[in-house]
Amino acid sequence: MGYPPPMGQYPPGYQYPPGYHYNYNYNNYNYAAQAPPAAYYYNHGAGAYPTQEEMNAAANFARGFLIGMMLLFFFIFASTILFWVVLRPQVPEFHVESLTVANFEAKESSFAASWDANLTARNPNTKIRLYFNQIETFMFYDDQPLVSSYANPFSLETGAATGMVTKLATNSSVDEEAEDDAVEKMAEEYGSRGAVEFSLRMAMWTTFKSESWWTRRSTVRVFCEELKVAFVGKTGKGSLAPDTNRECLVFV
Repeated sequence: MGYPPPMGQYPPGYQYPPGYHYNYNYNNYNYAAQAPPAAYYYNHGAGAYPTQEEMNAAANFARGFLIGMMLLFFFIFASTILFWVVLRPQVPEFHVESLTVANFEAKESSFAASWDANLTARNPNTKIRLYFNQIETFMFYDDQPLVSSYANPFSLETGAATGMVTKLATNSSVDEEAEDDAVEKMAEEYGSRGAVEFSLRMAMWTTFKSESWWTRRSTVRVFCEELKVAFVGKTGKGSLAPDTNRECLVFV
């Protein structure tokens, strides 16, 4: 009738159409043997998941780190409390004994002066020694720095006091607008009042050391403000006025 013969009844040499399976038994195909192993889905899924052991290790590490940080903060807090209760530290005290100015000259484009300051430094602590390892001094006018220098290092035993000398000098041209305004104001005060107010400030790299075990390093900042210098006529020489506050502010 024109239909193709049943499968397997084609004459010898007959070419079967593409995709045509000759005597293929679909019922005997072993699908389970061809399935990928379970590890395939674990390693090739949306993302690799850590094992329970790995999660436990990460949790233990985080817990240990947190406990360590808490112990560290507790140690620092306890040390600070012990330090304040036992040692009772106090900042050093500074008092200006004298301040003299020489060669003072304030012009429109230049400024010159030299300062000699004598101070008394006192250690009020009874259990802590003070070592002033590096001292940088500054002279200001109306919050405008005029000159800086270095003073000699020194130390203070418990309850002791000592003298301190610092010398500063400048002879320079005025370049910036702020310096020009400061020099103009100084010239006006010098001419009209015969007195000029300066500020002596110091930055002191200091070691606080107890007689036993404790040591701390800090920067002590000293502010000797509104030091009024009265000049003798127009000689350019002056000294600290009697009504000037000579006590300095100290910050650590």
